[in-house]
Amino acid sequence: MIYNIIPPESVEDIHQASLRVLSETGILIDDQEARLLLFDHGAVEAKGRVCIPPELVEACLSSCPQLVRLRGRGQEVFLGDGSLHVHNMGGARDVIDPQKNQLRPATANDVAESTRLLDALENVTTITPLYTPRDVPPEWMVLSMFEQALRHTLKPINGPGVRNREELLRLVEMMKVVLGDHPSVPIGVSPVSPLNFLGEVTQVMMETARQGLPFAPLPCPSTGATAPMSLAGSLVQQNAENLAAICLVQLTRPGLEVVYCGRASVLNMRNGSPIWGNPEVGMMSAATVQIGHRYHLPVNVYGLADSGFATDMQSGYERAINALVPALAGADELSGVGEMAGGVCSCNAQMVIDNDIFGMVQRVRRGFEVNVDSLAVEVIGHAMDTSHNFLREPHTRKYLRSGEIWQGRLGVQEAGWELWAAAGNPTVMERAEREARRILAEHKVPPLDDEQERELKKITSVALN
Repeated sequence: MIYNIIPPESVEDIHQASLRVLSETGILIDDQEARLLLFDHGAVEAKGRVCIPPELVEACLSSCPQLVRLRGRGQEVFLGDGSLHVHNMGGARDVIDPQKNQLRPATANDVAESTRLLDALENVTTITPLYTPRDVPPEWMVLSMFEQALRHTLKPINGPGVRNREELLRLVEMMKVVLGDHPSVPIGVSPVSPLNFLGEVTQVMMETARQGLPFAPLPCPSTGATAPMSLAGSLVQQNAENLAAICLVQLTRPGLEVVYCGRASVLNMRNGSPIWGNPEVGMMSAATVQIGHRYHLPVNVYGLADSGFATDMQSGYERAINALVPALAGADELSGVGEMAGGVCSCNAQMVIDNDIFGMVQRVRRGFEVNVDSLAVEVIGHAMDTSHNFLREPHTRKYLRSGEIWQGRLGVQEAGWELWAAAGNPTVMERAEREARRILAEHKVPPLDDEQERELKKITSVALN
C-alpha cells in the first residue's frame, strides 16, 4: 500500500500551477544555444525570461522512459521497477573526528575510505563521492572525488556535482575507462532557485544529454527564502524547475533517461539557517514522489535529514521520520546516508548508523504476509499440546531464517543491564565506530586492472596540466 501525503487531485493542481509558472513567469536563462533550442520549439521571451508553453512540457515528458539503469563495475540497478534504492549524500567538506569532538577538512583518502565502507554496507545501493577533498588543487577536486569512487566500489556510482562542460567531458573519459563505452552514471545538475538557469548550468545539462548519461535535475528551493513559504508553493516552484530542465535535455536528446529529483528544504525564519530535521522535509519529499510518479518517472528525494552535528536522540528520530515518510510514499531512491548538519560534514559511524536506519525502513516498507501458514493456527495448537512454547517448532526456524524479524548491525547486543554495563555501557556511536573499523579492516574491493590504471593516469595528468 502506497502512502499519499496529498490527494491525487492536489498533485494535478501542482502540475497545472507549475505549467502556469513556466508559461506565464518563465525562467532566467542566458546561454544562447539553450535559448535558441527552446525558441525553436515554441518558447517565447517575456520580461527578459524564457516562457515555456504547456504543450512543449507535456511533449518532453512523454519522451522520458519509465526506467533508469545505473551500472557500476560489478553491479547494476534499475530505478522505477518498484524497488527502493538508497545512496549517500555527496560533497561534504569536513569530517567529524568523534574521538576529539572536532571537525577537520576532508581529504582524498577520506573519499576512498568512505567509498569502501559504503561498498560494504548492505542497505546502500548506489554511491556518490561523499567528501569534497581539500588536499587537492581546486581544479582537480571533482575529478579526484570521482576517481576515488571508481577505484573503491563495485556498486553503481552517481556523478559528483559538475561545474562546467569541460569537467563533465573529463568525467566521461574516466567513466569509459572503467565502465565501458556506454556508461550509465547519472549526472545531477542544480538550477539556482528561484527559476535561475544562468551561466554554464544549461551547457552541462545539454552535454549530459549529448553523452547519453542519465540526467537528474536537482532543484534545491528553500521555503521562505528561495521559494514560497507555503509547502505547496515550494513544490510548485521545484516542479517548474524540474520540468524546465527536463525540456532542455529531452529537446537535446529525446528519450534520455531522467530521474525526477527533489531537494526542498525548510528555512528557520528566526535566524536564516536551513532546518533539515523538521518533518516538513520528509513531507515535501513524499509529495515530490507523488508528483514525479504522476509523470511516470523514477523519483529520488531526501531520505535521511537532521539538524545537527551529533549522533544523538534528536538526530535519530529526525532521520528516521524523514526517511520513512517518502519511503512509504513509494520513492525509487532515497539519499542522505552519512549526511550531517545539512550536508557540511560526515563520519564513518554515521554511515553505519544510517545503514541500520534504512534497514529498518526497508523492513517496514516490505510489510508481512498473512496466509494460512503465517496465521499459524496448527502451530499454536501443537505448542499448546506439547511444550507451551515455540522455540522447538519448525515454524519458528522457518520464519526466523526468512527475515520476518529484522536484525541490524547495531543496537544493544548484551542480554541484560549487567552485561551491558560490563561491556562499558557502549553508546550507539561507539558501536558504530567499532563496526566501521571492523568493516574497513576486513572489506576489500577488487582493484582496477593495469590498463585502467594507465588510462586514468593519462586523464589526470592532462587535467592537472
